[in-house]
Amino acid sequence: MFRPIALAIAAALIAGCGSDTDRPPGNDPQPSPAPAPAPTPAPTPSPTACSADPAWFPVTAFPDGNAFPNSNNCDFHQWSWQMFLWLREPASTEPGSALNFETFANPNAVLRPGGPGDTPYPGRTADQGSQMLARAAKSASTVDADDIFQAGAGNRILIDQAGNVVYYTGLLNQTFWDFVVDNQLYDLSALQSIASGTDFPVNTIELKVSWRIAATYDSTGALETTYIANADSQFYTTRATVPVVEVVDGTITDNTGKTQDALLAMVGMHVVGVVKDHPEFIWATFEHKANAPDCAVLPAGATNSSTGLPWSFYTPNTPVTVQNQFDGNTPLAVVSICRQVPWGGGDDQNIANIQNLNASVAPHLAGTVWANYQLIGAVWTTGDDDIPGPNGAPMQAGDRQLGSLDLANTTMETFTQDANCFACHNGGVHTVTVTGGNQPPSGQIVAAKHLDLSHFIVNYQAAQQAASGSE
Repeated sequence: MFRPIALAIAAALIAGCGSDTDRPPGNDPQPSPAPAPAPTPAPTPSPTACSADPAWFPVTAFPDGNAFPNSNNCDFHQWSWQMFLWLREPASTEPGSALNFETFANPNAVLRPGGPGDTPYPGRTADQGSQMLARAAKSASTVDADDIFQAGAGNRILIDQAGNVVYYTGLLNQTFWDFVVDNQLYDLSALQSIASGTDFPVNTIELKVSWRIAATYDSTGALETTYIANADSQFYTTRATVPVVEVVDGTITDNTGKTQDALLAMVGMHVVGVVKDHPEFIWATFEHKANAPDCAVLPAGATNSSTGLPWSFYTPNTPVTVQNQFDGNTPLAVVSICRQVPWGGGDDQNIANIQNLNASVAPHLAGTVWANYQLIGAVWTTGDDDIPGPNGAPMQAGDRQLGSLDLANTTMETFTQDANCFACHNGGVHTVTVTGGNQPPSGQIVAAKHLDLSHFIVNYQAAQQAASGSE
């Protein structure tokens, strides 16, 4: 499935679930070694435990978080699937309509000096599309303005089996936008002064989407190189102008002034939203089935047996001992990856619910590219007063958390699959700083508060501190 969109390049920061951890300076996470194959088989899904409601189809309405039932584990995974289904629906009945998720705003359209002014949501025209950024893993105890493209401890990008960089899109909905504007959160002093217990409103949604290059085009628009055969029939695809990533003097950078016209294939999506009684957000993630095999079944062949598609990120017939390893000396080299914790872990019922939901949704997606995407898991906390990181302390996996306690997306948390979303997305103290790597934090402090759960705002403030520090 292909819909042409020209995507603008923007120098903004995007944070992802599990992408960094709140640890004291100098204790940054290292690349996660893949575990030895686990002997325990996955539980068999129950045919009645948790399934898609037939009333969901055809998909028409936004899943209103105010109506969230909040009664059991299944409710959270059902919300995740309902939201994903709505996000990939056309936004209008007009031919060639953008999908609902493509109508969301770039964070930098509202988070900019002085705010958006009179610019209405989404702050861009249809032909501008969404921003594309190269991914580098995060590290250090601060939200650092330079930790995506500058060399330093923990800076890592993901390279697919074709040797291409994986790109990312950050998006937010109008509820998020209006909340930022109403509270002037594009201003650091407003963020610092807002009450620590202020929550994002119900139906706040933020997304992170990962993409690999399916094909490239020359300056005339003619096809140059095909990396994924018949990509349009296997992936959701979009045309984009992306920055060319290089290593310059040991630094990974996309600030080369070079761009590439490309066809991008969606390989993952974080779906993060606030529902009634859960201001900590539900953190759900989806992946393409051809991304990577489970570590426990390695070595694996060249294709996913259930889809027949080649793995996007796994080197065929390689053992578990060489997976998920990043070499800083050759950062643009192909990396083989596998999934360390299938379905994000949690108890047997949690895993069975995810598997059963995937199976019950599948018939409704048959014959479309969306049949190749699946829910990996979701994580949330125990109640409406249970915001991660009380008094600035980071929340550890399993600490008042429910659902997929080891949740990670193999395309976004490739090298930190041992830390789930709340390891970094919590209500703890953040320092927006112009220093990098393992340097002591310096700069403006954003005290412990519920709004620190989303990194869009603190990352923007970090970028502003970096800009002012360079003047």
